[in-house]
Amino acid sequence: MNEKYQPLFESFSFPNGTRLKNRVVMAPMTNWSSNSDGTVSDDEVKYYKRRSKGVSMVVTACANVTAGGKGFSGEIGVHNDDMIPGLRRLATTIQDQGAKAVLQIYHGGRLCPPDLVPNGDIVSASAVPAGENEPVPRALEDGEIKEIIHAYGEGARRAIQAGFDGVEIHGANGYLIHQFFSPHSNHRDDHWGGSLKKRMNFPLAVINEIQKTVGDHAKDPFIVGHRLSPEEPQTPGITMADTLEFVDVLADQELDYIHVSLMNFWSRPRRGLEDTRSRLDIIQDRVGNKVPVVGVGSIYSAEDARSAIQSDVPLLALGRELIIDPDWVGKIEQGKASDIETILDTNGQDRLVVPNPLWKAIIHTPGWFPGVD
Repeated sequence: MNEKYQPLFESFSFPNGTRLKNRVVMAPMTNWSSNSDGTVSDDEVKYYKRRSKGVSMVVTACANVTAGGKGFSGEIGVHNDDMIPGLRRLATTIQDQGAKAVLQIYHGGRLCPPDLVPNGDIVSASAVPAGENEPVPRALEDGEIKEIIHAYGEGARRAIQAGFDGVEIHGANGYLIHQFFSPHSNHRDDHWGGSLKKRMNFPLAVINEIQKTVGDHAKDPFIVGHRLSPEEPQTPGITMADTLEFVDVLADQELDYIHVSLMNFWSRPRRGLEDTRSRLDIIQDRVGNKVPVVGVGSIYSAEDARSAIQSDVPLLALGRELIIDPDWVGKIEQGKASDIETILDTNGQDRLVVPNPLWKAIIHTPGWFPGVD
């Protein structure tokens, strides 16, 4: 291996003591490939097995914690105990390849398609649609909010019983936790909204419930991470200033990491902060001495990763690139970084072991992946 890439292969330990063999993580990506009942499919297991060997940790696609929180067809479910055997198979498959297995858990909120949830009952923090021609969600009542918080804890319990090494709380990308934090979607004036501080109450309650569950059920150290989106394009919407106040609070919650969801690792703030540094540099500088930060976004080549790791963000998550080249980590280790593929082979579905639903989504979404026009 070329010495300049050695920082990518240094081991890393989370605050709870869990040790990773290197700094490269597989990012959570929707694959639309679970069975229709939410159980893990054979194709899904093969897909993860193909990508788990080199990375130190795999964060799965999001798994809905309630039946009413399903945001995609072909989504993993973690909302009842019948899901545990399939989840156990998935966790074991990832771990057998040498990676830690982390289940991402979430609720889709107002982004759930009505035909995927019981009675088409779409819910959110407030009755605010995601956009024009989108369904108007029903504002959750206080008791329902508490039930969903409990469901997050139950999802974590099932992940523990299935043998996962941790869970990642999906508080990003416009889903329910994000909706409670956002002034665009949260117009409440009770405990769950009305000020920036109160908009934090739902995500903090979810974190607290999950940590209580971990304390009650996990026999070994169990990773708890939180993913967030640092800004929204809408006005009103989450600004970088809002996010810095939020990460200050998150840094005191005894999380094992904060995962910053971005399309580009080096992107800069839109508004709310006069700072020319990247969002990840700003967040790392703000809380990186208190909680590990995971960075993601358009890291394709070994040089991209070397540049990113020099930013002091300790962990790098690769998403699209591990679909393009599942052997990315191994090629760098073997001194073959120049052989890394950074353009999708549009004839390579079988070789790359990508399930049909995900492959069709990629091929029919020009510009999402390099090489798909």
